[in-house]
Amino acid sequence: MKAIVLENYNTNLIRALGNMKIKEVSTPKPDKDQVLVKVEASPVNPSDIAFLRGGYNILKALPAIPGFEGSGTIVAVGENLGEALIGMKVSFFYQGDRGGAWAEYVAVQRDNVIILNDEMPVAQAACLFVNPFTAYALFEHILDNQHKALIQSAANGQVGRFIRYFAKKHNIETINLVRKPEHAAQLISEGFPYSLDINDPDFEAKVRPMILGLHATAFLDAVGGELTGKMMNMMPPGTEVVLYGGLSGNPVSGIDALEVIFQYKFLGGFNLDDWMFEKDETEFKKISDEIQQLFISKELETKINQSFPMVDFYNGFRAYISNMSAGKVLFSM
Repeated sequence: MKAIVLENYNTNLIRALGNMKIKEVSTPKPDKDQVLVKVEASPVNPSDIAFLRGGYNILKALPAIPGFEGSGTIVAVGENLGEALIGMKVSFFYQGDRGGAWAEYVAVQRDNVIILNDEMPVAQAACLFVNPFTAYALFEHILDNQHKALIQSAANGQVGRFIRYFAKKHNIETINLVRKPEHAAQLISEGFPYSLDINDPDFEAKVRPMILGLHATAFLDAVGGELTGKMMNMMPPGTEVVLYGGLSGNPVSGIDALEVIFQYKFLGGFNLDDWMFEKDETEFKKISDEIQQLFISKELETKINQSFPMVDFYNGFRAYISNMSAGKVLFSM
């Protein structure tokens, strides 16, 4: 089969891209609890970029095939699985060492495969696992902990858009932090008045009264770095910061220790894989069906910018990193 193969990690993304090539490699054979998926499409996510740079929690033995999620059709199954699965359309999530989504075929654990509704669009299915389930899980946490208002960074991204949908549905206000004034203006025009550019010279003076006025006690943070500490210090007692990404590429910093100790503030992390592991099969299927119906009805929709054939991955990456806010870039196999 053909696959995109990464030969070396590099902190410089352009050099990392230069370390990727289209190669002919052996088609994987599914282990006893795996299915073999003929991949149709796979997106580029921020986690993929971090992986190529060697800065993600997952490090594969090199050379390696990148790509953590996608959609396709089951064409073979392991000995512990029934052949009734063959021919089914699926969305999948894969972080193993022996393959990746940016290939014509991938062998995936059955537990990391979602059987798709016939009405689920292929492009939306390719992006079904990482962002929609992350947003669902984070908002589930907001509800479980009875937060009345929340703050989110990277609010113009896909996860941010989905969280706003869930929050609006449950009458929970969101303070939306973005990196450009035009993105803040766009969100305000869409009916989200508490939207701010974090690079505004008066950012702290503007966001502080929003936090206190809404009594926002949860911060869903995809950025990390200085922003995490800055926001945590400004928030009220009992605040909870949930870190689920590191887009800044920098360590969390600037947290006031006295604020943490005497104002009962907490910093925790979210990992989708751990959340999925905690769900039993019945509960996860129920959530999956609920999320798919939101996409089928177009209440939710992943913003797709462009699609590129796998062999043109370099131009696909250029399109993605030059304007990530424009939406996902897909590789078609």
